[in-house]
Amino acid sequence: MSGWNLRAGAALATIALTATTLAPGSASAAAATVYYVDAVNGHDAAAGTSPATAWKSLAKASVAPLAPGGKLLLRRGSTWRGEQLRLARSGTAAAPIVVGSYGRAAAARPVIAGHAEACVSLEGAHIEVRNLQVGLVGDGARCSWAGFKVTGNHNVIARNLITGAAAGVYIAPKVRHTAVTANEFVDNNHMSQLTPKEVNPNDDSGAFAILVQGDESDIGWNKIRGSMAFSYDYGMDGAAVEIFLGSRNRVHHNIAVDNETFTELGTSREIKDNGRPADPDGTSGNVFEYNLITGPQTHAGLVTRGPRHPGSAPDPNGPVLATAFRNNTVYLTHPESQGVVCDAGCTDAHLSMSQNIVHAVVKTAYGPDVTDSHHNVFFGARQHQMGGTDNVMADPLFALGDAAHPLRPRAGSPAIDLGVTSFGRVDVTGRTIDTTDGPPDAGAYEVNK
Repeated sequence: MSGWNLRAGAALATIALTATTLAPGSASAAAATVYYVDAVNGHDAAAGTSPATAWKSLAKASVAPLAPGGKLLLRRGSTWRGEQLRLARSGTAAAPIVVGSYGRAAAARPVIAGHAEACVSLEGAHIEVRNLQVGLVGDGARCSWAGFKVTGNHNVIARNLITGAAAGVYIAPKVRHTAVTANEFVDNNHMSQLTPKEVNPNDDSGAFAILVQGDESDIGWNKIRGSMAFSYDYGMDGAAVEIFLGSRNRVHHNIAVDNETFTELGTSREIKDNGRPADPDGTSGNVFEYNLITGPQTHAGLVTRGPRHPGSAPDPNGPVLATAFRNNTVYLTHPESQGVVCDAGCTDAHLSMSQNIVHAVVKTAYGPDVTDSHHNVFFGARQHQMGGTDNVMADPLFALGDAAHPLRPRAGSPAIDLGVTSFGRVDVTGRTIDTTDGPPDAGAYEVNK
């Protein structure tokens, strides 16, 4: 599951990721109680405070008296099926509760799988979960709805392998400040809702690596592959990062390969029985930066929407406001691929695009009334229906023969020095963006000069 191959023309190439370093724990965290869980040799009647007295079940682990700075460690090589790890206690910003693994480094990560709702439920605040495998692919083994369900604030999900779910990570409405960092998402390809068209022609849902309904999330440095599944309604459906109801989320420095869509955004116009709107603050202010989006099975990069198609009823999932898409590289070769789509009366109020490279087959960018599109490189598609200034229609000259970085622009690329603003400190590889030798480049890479 750790191989990350993509087809660049006829060549099979591998993209490498350099992840940021997570902050170390505090001194107060080190002094707190550590609890151990071992699915093979543990006993729930034991003390749980050493590997020799480890607990056995996740039910016991879920009621551990974790305090700020405490740790819950799961033994490598253990597998729990049908059990949920429920974390309802809270740490603090200075002393989070940490959930991780212990045992021989060569042993497989602890596996939590087979729960019908969510394999890991983060209900408290200031919890960090690291180095687990959450989910297995296959009916009866997968986390049927979510790998992680997040209902508490200020939680961190980092360096885990997450697979087989309808939503690898689900961030619930009103949840704030979730960090999803340096994880590997593989084949979260299950549909939670799948009904024939004659039953309902517009209800299929699922195959999300990350489903964001909360706000102010930070989703970065993840590898995401295989978020797609059959749909009666749409043929194929799924997304690496689906944002529905969520606002002010930042999605950055991710490598996404062979997901049906990288991201789709929507809101809800529904009025609930209590007379209140389903999405009272709307969906707005989401930012996408330095993402690498590719793979021969990927159909679209970004899909968003305005309020309504001319002459039609309001879009039930629009408008989505103030989406910013900048310094991303989109390279799509699927015969039906579209780079960026913003329809239903989309304007500058709904989307801005700057300093991207977009190569697709059908459409590079669609948004006839969008003019806030500048310093992008567009290439390859039959259609381009978006306004803007200082955009370049030319071959980005990817280094397709470079096994490590096949989508890095090579010498002579129009993307080099095309930008005007540095939106981040580092590019998708972690390389510092240094503008002392010229303007920033378009796309997710900053090229050495």
